[in-house]
Amino acid sequence: MYSKALFFTRQFSNSTKEIWERFLCNSHRTLLKRFLQNYHDVTNVILKNTEITRNHLTPELKLFLLTENCPLYHEPFIDKRIDGTLDFLTRNVFQDPFWSIYWPGGQVLARFILDEKERILGSMTQNVKKDAIRILDLGAGCGAAAIAAKLTNKMSKIVANDISKVACIAIAMNAILNNVDIEVLWENLLEKPLEDSYDVIFVGDLLYDEEIANTLMTWLGDAHERGAQIYLGDPGRHGLSKNFKKRLRLIRRYSLPENVRKENHGYDMATVWKFNQT
Repeated sequence: MYSKALFFTRQFSNSTKEIWERFLCNSHRTLLKRFLQNYHDVTNVILKNTEITRNHLTPELKLFLLTENCPLYHEPFIDKRIDGTLDFLTRNVFQDPFWSIYWPGGQVLARFILDEKERILGSMTQNVKKDAIRILDLGAGCGAAAIAAKLTNKMSKIVANDISKVACIAIAMNAILNNVDIEVLWENLLEKPLEDSYDVIFVGDLLYDEEIANTLMTWLGDAHERGAQIYLGDPGRHGLSKNFKKRLRLIRRYSLPENVRKENHGYDMATVWKFNQT
């Protein structure tokens, strides 16, 4: 059984690389391709350890994700090379590959973006030129919300941000896979007040503990005062405290597909919230 699984994984890995090389060759996303040029080794590890799949709540999007077909799903990542190509932090990120999982809060947020673009962008088009709308996907992970936003409004300027270099590389790969052009920003934006102005900020599944939630609530409050519309997707994690909920208005609740429930400890629902003033 195990050797058979390895055979299919190996066959799949070769197919994934071929598909990716075709997309990369045909893509006109110059900035994203330039960003990836310095990360061939990380890109190759992503290709070997993920699957291109649409088996999620937003089948419009093709994403490199960790699935049961992938070696990393069944056993920890081990860097078998001795040349030191992958640095210590990169190896650690592969050992805890959060960037390769399409978290339920992120899935419902991207679903909401694809379904409700008029609700999200309609109210601001009177005051903001359509080609000047700036959107931030904070803690973007696999980048699904950013990609969904670009697909619904191709003239908008999208920034997908994450503190992980590997996540940013995966985001760039997913953007090319979906033929959209977005900016990738590798930085911890929560360490300082928001410097750039954004019209919309998306936050998918970042409320994993109270510490990050408290930091996020203050940071988002500042961004909201500067005029940003803010939407969060969350399945009910620990950081979604009563205090935080006072700043939120429920927008939409989604049932999660069976495979998403299975992979996320039984979460069967996830909610999209809008951040408001106190």
